[in-house]
Amino acid sequence: MQHAYDMRKAAEAAAPVTLRDGATIQTWVKSGWGTPLVFLYGLGCSISHWKYQLAHAQAAGRLTVHMDYRGHGSSSLGTPLRPLTIKTLSQDLNEVLDQLSIESAVILGQSMGGTVALQFAHDHPKKCAGLVLQGAPGRNPFGPMRIGETGRAALKLMITLNKIAPVWVKFLNKTAGRAPALARELVRLKGFNPTLARNEDIEEYLKHFFATDPNIFYELADDLRDFDVSQFDDIIASPTLILAGAKDNMVPLEECRWLAKRLPMAELEVIAHGSHCPHLDDPLYVNHRIDRFLGTYKF
Repeated sequence: MQHAYDMRKAAEAAAPVTLRDGATIQTWVKSGWGTPLVFLYGLGCSISHWKYQLAHAQAAGRLTVHMDYRGHGSSSLGTPLRPLTIKTLSQDLNEVLDQLSIESAVILGQSMGGTVALQFAHDHPKKCAGLVLQGAPGRNPFGPMRIGETGRAALKLMITLNKIAPVWVKFLNKTAGRAPALARELVRLKGFNPTLARNEDIEEYLKHFFATDPNIFYELADDLRDFDVSQFDDIIASPTLILAGAKDNMVPLEECRWLAKRLPMAELEVIAHGSHCPHLDDPLYVNHRIDRFLGTYKF
């Protein structure tokens, strides 16, 4: 597949969904065949993060859905109980699918999107036909992250500061948005395979990262610290493909192995040259692997 994605074409099928509490969730629906494929992005990302996989699925005529989370992108925050949590995002996804008359779907989640997908699969097992998880933390991701002690301390400080002085967090985020080239290079090296990922994709990620409401970002980051799939009262039995980048600094390979052992229907695919974003490092390979999984289970 070529590195091409026409966001304008996808936007033609935009369908805002109003939830019971008044929040408006922006969704993009492309009609087609097969079990619906629902794409969920990671913390601080955007609807474009799965763009190569969306383009591939849509070119094959698949029915696809992607959306902005509550308080992200083009979706409103509404009036949920704060702080915002992974479970709230799972409930929102369930309500969106209900309003779209989708009874069952394959949920594809990258990073935190995979955590939301896991929560959804637990909360609504009959609606989760299958899972594709990419760099998805199945438990607190911040300990294993390869960001150094200084990075972990800074993250912990920002989560704490967000609870007591959210205005200051907004100010610091705005300042960080003007980060020098060195900081951007650090993101490129830690989050992507710099020899494979396109600079345009990395810059697009940075743009959306700094546009994300920092208060919401750190609320969800805080909630991720308490997430643990091994504590679920029911086992997730959906067929699952776990895509793990061997060079992932955010959710290291050993964490993906840990998760795979706790999902009885999981198959683990290790991408030797993959980072936290193998779908941007090597979209052709990831597309092929997802196609094989979907074909195996006739989704």
